[in-house]
Amino acid sequence: MSLSSSLSGITFSGIGSGIDTASIVSRLLQVEAIPIQRLQQQQQTIQTRMSVMGELRSRLSSLSTAAGSLNSSNTFNPIKASSSDSAAVGVSSTVGSVAGTYQIEVTQLAKAHKVSSAGQTDSTSALNMTGTFSVNGKGVTVEASDSLTKVAQKINSANAGVTASIINGGAGNAFITLTAKDTGESNAIALADLGTSSVLSSLGLTSGATSVRSPITDGAKGNAFASQTQIVSEMLKVEILPPNTVQISVNGQNIDINLSSDSLDAIASKINAANAGATASVVQETVNGSPAYRLQIVGDSGTPTFVDSENVLTALGILQQGYASELVAAQDAEYSIDGVDLTSASNSVKDVLPGVTLSLNKTTDSAVTVTMSRDDSAVASRVKDFVAAYNNMVDFIRQASQFDGETFQSGPLFGDPVASQVENTVATLLFNNVGGLTGDYKNLTTIGFDVDSSGKLQLDESKLAAALQADPTAVSKLFKATGTTSNDSLVFISNSDKTIASGAGAYDVVITQAATKGSYRSATSQSQTSIVAETLTFSGALFGNSPTTFMIPFGSTLQDTVDKINSDSKLKDLVVATIDGGALKIESKKFGTNGNFTVESDLAADTDNSGIGQGAPGTSVTGLDVAGTINGEAATGAGQFLTGNAGNAKTAGLQVQYTGTGSGLVGTVGLVKGVSSQMTDTMSMFLDSVNGLLTSGEKAMQAQIDQIDESITRLSERIKTREAELRYKFAKMDEAIASLQSQSSRLTQITSQLASSKAA
Repeated sequence: MSLSSSLSGITFSGIGSGIDTASIVSRLLQVEAIPIQRLQQQQQTIQTRMSVMGELRSRLSSLSTAAGSLNSSNTFNPIKASSSDSAAVGVSSTVGSVAGTYQIEVTQLAKAHKVSSAGQTDSTSALNMTGTFSVNGKGVTVEASDSLTKVAQKINSANAGVTASIINGGAGNAFITLTAKDTGESNAIALADLGTSSVLSSLGLTSGATSVRSPITDGAKGNAFASQTQIVSEMLKVEILPPNTVQISVNGQNIDINLSSDSLDAIASKINAANAGATASVVQETVNGSPAYRLQIVGDSGTPTFVDSENVLTALGILQQGYASELVAAQDAEYSIDGVDLTSASNSVKDVLPGVTLSLNKTTDSAVTVTMSRDDSAVASRVKDFVAAYNNMVDFIRQASQFDGETFQSGPLFGDPVASQVENTVATLLFNNVGGLTGDYKNLTTIGFDVDSSGKLQLDESKLAAALQADPTAVSKLFKATGTTSNDSLVFISNSDKTIASGAGAYDVVITQAATKGSYRSATSQSQTSIVAETLTFSGALFGNSPTTFMIPFGSTLQDTVDKINSDSKLKDLVVATIDGGALKIESKKFGTNGNFTVESDLAADTDNSGIGQGAPGTSVTGLDVAGTINGEAATGAGQFLTGNAGNAKTAGLQVQYTGTGSGLVGTVGLVKGVSSQMTDTMSMFLDSVNGLLTSGEKAMQAQIDQIDESITRLSERIKTREAELRYKFAKMDEAIASLQSQSSRLTQITSQLASSKAA
């Protein structure tokens, strides 16, 4: 009998016949698997080639990056900064800096405000104080069980722009100090007990009479808040405030204020409605990159007198309680540049000189000379990076394309058409004359480029330095793309890798519609001073389709409204207001459809308000985008910018700005593409992730790998079927042999028995 079964993956075979059928099946299957092995070898070869092509892509990307850095005007106008006394005045330059020499004197450094409490028993015992105070407009609530350390933790958690620290000098000498995180007078710490609280005064942080915190001409401005319409108590993030209406006094006129229900806008409106000889408004500023809003109160004849019941004006930052112990006064830096006196809230002064950051480190006894000079070594460094990137590419292609005549073994790129095309194309464009250039520098050989016997670039740095010294503009044109226009109303902006250079010629620009600006003229002319506060709401594309409100205070004339719009921190960058025939006109500062806006008032148009009105009853003008063609090819307008459409034969991606108002043939634009510009275009042809030659090759190889995977899968399934078939057949054979062996044994036994019987 034979046994052929599988238990837990263990196969027994040939037991009946004694033949090792498992080995036979295994050897037969190995023969069947030979095609799979061949396919796997083919797949491995393709994968190796794909890996090599990936490395080639990396080398070409590096070359494209190096070429791209030379296709920039900023590269050829590098400025290096130096200081005659960097310990006093440090200097660094960025893009946009210009050459020049400046004399700088520093008379005072900016300092961060720092105040201290009075000495407390210790830093860990309960203070037995309750109340709420604000630090820079952020509320802090103190409970009776809070220690000095706990109060410091709460202040730090409020993120109020100060750091609270504990000094523990022993019994009776525990102090809390508050240090402003930013230097400058405008960042002085604003402290205010809220309502009937006296925590700050009890701690000895504040004392004495209140005074105007941030004086402005004939008035005062308050702390910066996140919103002009949100309730003040919500912005302070405290609930324990005077629940009832309290009074403040402006020029002796009592005004009811409730911080638990009033916003900055509401408070300003109440002050304006009181006819107190002062005008209140909410002004917008940018603080640390975000919009901020401050209540501002200006007297009709000098700074108003304020009486602050229960610290309302103090909480708003209009007034400030005195500091009991001021360790360091808030201080602006004071310095001069070439005799011009300047101040700064920070000791790091940016963009007073274009593209330059000055570090004011200490006061000076004499002027420090800061020099901004052209840095040709930076240009040379970029050029050498380009040479190195090119040579790395050449080295890689040569090594991967080698062929051994003795062993007949070849590199993965041997005979590869894409690699050959890459090397030949790039090498050819390097030393061609740049079409459209005139003068001494028309190709790279004129500035020190050469090629050695191995096809790698060489650079004569002294020749390059001489060319940069003689004519840096001409050298830059040899590398980068340069656009020129026939008149001032046309400005070349940019081009794409699909734009074809015009060479010595130029492309006609025909305008069918000049760009215009959107505007709105009020329905009614204002002839009287406003009797109530008015709110304008701006919306539309110009405002990102997010409504922006603007409050016109009570008592405003039409000229006041114009001045306030043009000085508002947000509106001034988007619109300009004028008086047009006695009416208010607001015009977008941006051309085209993206500059369109709407404006409405919360009041019906009348002679005692802006006349804007509800429902936009005035005259609206819609801004239009420029329209026209470049070289007779279709172009798309956006504001004043006209861009050749994708797919154009010559002008795809070519962008110009038209600032004129006429139409028809308005001028021409010429485009010269230097070596670096041509190189980036060529690299785009090879590296484009959709249609690039390398991409097409990689997709083809991946398709081959996928097809081989499918073939291997089919063969593997066939072998599995064949294995089952062979095992079945051998099992049956084994059973048959076992049966025959059994019958043979039985016959032998019978024969033996018969022989024994005859012998008897």
